[in-house]
Amino acid sequence: MSSSPYNQAGGLLNEHLEKRRGLKSIAFDTTGKKKGAPNKATYATVCKTMQHLSAINEILDANNKKLRKGIGFDAVRNKGLLYVCIYELLFGKYKSIRGGGKVKRMIVKYEKELRREADDYVSKHGSVEDNGGGKVNFPRYIRVNTLRSPQVSEIVEKLKGDLSAKAVEDEDTNTGDQSEDTKKTPPDTTIYADAHVPDLLVLPPTASSLLHRDHDLVKSGKVVLQDKSSCFSALTMVRGHIVGSEDAKEEKSAKPFDYIDACAAPGNKTSHLAALIRSSLGDD
Repeated sequence: MSSSPYNQAGGLLNEHLEKRRGLKSIAFDTTGKKKGAPNKATYATVCKTMQHLSAINEILDANNKKLRKGIGFDAVRNKGLLYVCIYELLFGKYKSIRGGGKVKRMIVKYEKELRREADDYVSKHGSVEDNGGGKVNFPRYIRVNTLRSPQVSEIVEKLKGDLSAKAVEDEDTNTGDQSEDTKKTPPDTTIYADAHVPDLLVLPPTASSLLHRDHDLVKSGKVVLQDKSSCFSALTMVRGHIVGSEDAKEEKSAKPFDYIDACAAPGNKTSHLAALIRSSLGDD
């Protein structure tokens, strides 16, 4: 029995792949023996995995199906679970697989190679395909947690070094396998500050495989893997009254308010709120 928390998602995807039925009709079918409809998170995970199936298959089939053979994909009965776990590792919000189980162990054994091929895919095709068929390369956002690391410049230098080292490693690994177009394209190691959110850094899309929960900056809490949209709630609470006010130029500090934390785990918005309050009060 697998200990993976993705069992229900894997089961839904399996049924979709094997029976070629629409996901919605499977998930919300009340005539069968299912105990109930999946929760929203499970349904969303399956939808996202399906959206990335072509990308995952291309990653597995790269270099004469090296990863597909290494993982033993064809021998796995629960292919839905395997797809979901690979999606979570490469394209999910936290770039990691929760829980345990045999399928996870099979995948993480090739984690480094999978992330490298995912970077390759993003460079060639873009990370998201919209309904019109266009390709969009979304950047990787990270927020510097000034509660743990007040010197943003030190974080930037560390990240630049890591990105450069990764680019050299990838170049050495892929020597001889690259097309002429790929060889002519230098790796993007640009890092810049977001124009709207303080202490939010914008990195190239290929940084996603480098910045995951096992990276030392993430593990130490010095940086937080937080999308830009997730930063606006705290920013609005602390500085929303300043923007557009007549005395905006003079008003630098936060007004005395009581802030109530009503957000769920893992606490990204809460730590962001605390950092903004500290900064506004001038408490270094």
